[in-house]
This record gives sequence, structure tokens and C-alpha cells, in this order.
Amino acid sequence: MILALAGAFYVLLPQLAGVDKSFKALGSANWAWLLVAVAMSALIDVASAIRIGGAVPLHLPLFATVKAQLAASFVNRVTPANVGGMALNVRFLRKAGVAPAEAVTAVGLNSLAGGIVHLLLLVVFLAWAGRGGGSAFALPSSSKLLVVIAVVLAVAGAVAATRLGRRFIRTRVVAYARQSLSSMSRLTRSPLKLAMLFGGSAAVYLAYVGALAAAVAALHGKVAFAQVGAVFLGGSLIAAAAPTPGGLGALEAALVAGFTGVGMAPDVALAVVLSYRLVTYWLPILPGWLSLHDLERTNLL
Repeated sequence: MILALAGAFYVLLPQLAGVDKSFKALGSANWAWLLVAVAMSALIDVASAIRIGGAVPLHLPLFATVKAQLAASFVNRVTPANVGGMALNVRFLRKAGVAPAEAVTAVGLNSLAGGIVHLLLLVVFLAWAGRGGGSAFALPSSSKLLVVIAVVLAVAGAVAATRLGRRFIRTRVVAYARQSLSSMSRLTRSPLKLAMLFGGSAAVYLAYVGALAAAVAALHGKVAFAQVGAVFLGGSLIAAAAPTPGGLGALEAALVAGFTGVGMAPDVALAVVLSYRLVTYWLPILPGWLSLHDLERTNLL
């Protein structure tokens, strides 16, 4: 955690150089729009609860599931790559009566559906934003991408060549893929569950985009909604590789770079991103902690 936070601070250093101008921009903020951002942030956990409910055959109580998502967001503040939230959701599903294999598979399907929807929405928002959205990020050259793909394939081949690697692929990867396909086939026979899974995933990302758009409006960023969506979805995709909890540091840097790429002033961009992260990352910590202890007290975790 110390190394991860140190890395996050290092990534943020170039943006923090003009933080004094950003505080001046915050002084002229429209606080009504910041309240809209808070409301959008609250919708994220509701949409997450709907999404996880669509990945299991049982009916989950909505209020308890929303509290579980709040608790998962709190746990994710101290664990990288959302692994803490995944483990908490598996535990919550087990307590709700879901079988162990189905609980693990449901959390995996939850992530899979989120990834599919993320990529689809990124394509939609980039096309909607046009040339302005595409200029927000400088993508690696094709030669660099080919090198990365070659390295990944070489590592995968080396792992598969060992006895331990083959055993892992056979007992873990293949078994998990079969469970996922079986669960997905059951979902295709239930249009309601399918709509909850993918509709909830779309609602999660749109709520994030809505919160960021509200922060842009609050700070008079003068960026179109389509560009906001393209910046968020592209930036969060880049920050997903960061080892810090919630992409701390990496996401802020990616969003600031994206907004400046579409023409927003750097000081306003930093003020927008800091306001957005305050609303969606830091403020939910206390409700998440309270939800975690309440779920433990009522034996739902």
C-alpha cells in the first residue's frame, strides 16, 4: 500500500503543480451541480446491486444488496483491482443461499458483463464525441502493441509448457470457463436476469459519467457530455492497469490528461477531477464502513 500510494503521488505530481489555480476555480463552483454529482454517485451502488442480482438465479433483497455494494466499495479502498469487493460479494452471496461455485461464477460474470459494456460504451461515446473525443488520449503505436501482445503470448506459452501451468489451466481456467458458460446459458433463458446484468452494468458506467459531467458543469468546464463520457471510459480503461486501490493516482492523471486533450484548461480540469473523486471515491468511505459493520452485525456477511 505504501509503494502503491507513493506511485500514485508520483503520477499526480505534474498536475499538482497548478493546484493553487484549481482551488481558485473551486471557489466559483456551482454547488447545485455538485449535489447532482452526489446523487449520481449514490445511483452507482443501486445499479451495482441490480447487476449482481442479475448474475444469480436467486432473488436478492435490494436494500441489503445495495448495502453490500457500499461495503464492497469501502473494502476496495484498501485492496487493488477490486479484489476485496469481489471477495465480499462472494461472501454476501453465500450468506444469501447461493452455492459456492455459483457465487464465484456470479462475481466473475458481473466483472465480465461490466467489461463488455465498458468497451461498448467507449466505442459509442468515442463515435458520438467525434474527433474531439479521440484526441483526448494518445494511444500507443501499433508496433508497441504488437510487442506487448507477443510478450503476453510468450508468457502464456511458457506457463502452459510446465506441468504446474497445465494443471492450473485444466483445474482452474477450464473449470471456471465451463461454470461461466453454464451460468451464462441459464441467463439467456431468463430475459429479466440478462437485462438486470447488462442493464445494471450500463447504469453503473452511465452514473459515473453523469457524476463526472455534473462536476464539469459545476466548475464551468464547457465540455460536451459525449466528450465527458469518452474521457471517463478511456481514462478508466487506462487506469485499470494501476496497482492502486480504485486506480488512485492513475485515474486522476488520465482524466486530467483527457480533459486537457479536449480543450479544457489544466487548472479547471484538475479542479473537476478532484471534485469528482471527492464525491465518488472519498465520500462513500464512511457509508461503506457503516454498511460493512451493519451487514456483519445482522449476519449477512
